[in-house]
Amino acid sequence: MKKKSILLVIPNLGKGGAQQVFRDQLEFYSKHFNTIGCVFNWDDTFEDDRQSNIISLDVPAGKSGFDKIVSFWKRVAALKKIKQEHNIDFSISHLEGADYVNVLSRLNDKIICWIHGTKAYDENIQGILGTLRKKVLIPAAYRRADKVIAVSEGIGAELNEVFNIPSSKIKTIYNSFVLDDIFTKATQSVSRDIQELFSTRSVLITHCRLSRQKNLFALVDIYITLKKESNSRLMILGDGELRDALLNYCKANNLTVYSVWDATQSFNLNYDVYFLGYERNPYPYLHRASLYLMTSSWEGFPLALCEAMACEVPVVAADCYTGPREIISPGLASNQPITSPVFSPCGILMPLAEKENLSQWTSTIIAVMNNAEQRRQLTSKGKERVLAFDRKNIQLKWLNLINQYHEH
Repeated sequence: MKKKSILLVIPNLGKGGAQQVFRDQLEFYSKHFNTIGCVFNWDDTFEDDRQSNIISLDVPAGKSGFDKIVSFWKRVAALKKIKQEHNIDFSISHLEGADYVNVLSRLNDKIICWIHGTKAYDENIQGILGTLRKKVLIPAAYRRADKVIAVSEGIGAELNEVFNIPSSKIKTIYNSFVLDDIFTKATQSVSRDIQELFSTRSVLITHCRLSRQKNLFALVDIYITLKKESNSRLMILGDGELRDALLNYCKANNLTVYSVWDATQSFNLNYDVYFLGYERNPYPYLHRASLYLMTSSWEGFPLALCEAMACEVPVVAADCYTGPREIISPGLASNQPITSPVFSPCGILMPLAEKENLSQWTSTIIAVMNNAEQRRQLTSKGKERVLAFDRKNIQLKWLNLINQYHEH
């Protein structure tokens, strides 16, 4: 039987979770099928991502409205040409921009769209264009796909109930990890200064893109109160469009800030907040931290939360839509947002990090920080919980997604 040909499509290969899933799938599917990857252009790409089996369409994003439309149709034409030249059987797209191009460039290929985040609760989808996307473009695109993969059950339900995608087209496949790799990398060394910080201070940590979605101003507000009652430090790993705004917000609230982007600063143990930038290997930092905080306003299936649990740090996460509840409290009966903390064996689920709930966040964090036995149990059960998302368990679903069509 001829080997199936698979095309993986994503707008770019930057630092997000969807990009990591794309990389992982490219490596995995290449072992079983003729597989190539495709990006719209090389913007924000790591140098080691420029592999021989990844093709760039070399179509930049347009600046004006007219340019954007022209670029879009150039991408559709270019992707259709690749599908034709490589006789593609399955085209798997990641992120909404790639989904549209994938659907509209269909030839004889099966179209699979991988949905990484909520569309209904994404606050970036707004205005006239946002309404157009929600009411017309998203439903039309995903109804034309052969399969729509949701990274959480919540997103699967949303696609069906909000966007009227037939349930027969929807399948949930959780994100996954090579946990042995994380366990190994977590024990790697950090610089002497960083090690001393972790050894002598209680460090609250998060790692994410510095974007609106992650609700980091609320995290800073929580820390402002915590600082009055503890000797803790806040460490933020990541970079993004809100970098300067967050640095300024911390300083405006009289927090002393260490920024890896400020060449005039020298590292010491006396800063309140440490912005250490993007780390491709955040695991040694997570492993050494006292508590992991996730204040996101919305998610899909947060890789970062699972990575923290795998690194044996207790986690406190917002019950945002979607993901944290399915990870931390999968048995929670109600679909309604919680209004008080839920103490699960493997983590603590919190009401959304909004102004009226921040006092609950600070009191809960202080209580956990003062309870060594509770932290030990959260650490143990958290690591045990993420075994369900080990790559070995999830890759079979990736394979079955393709193999199910062999039988028809």
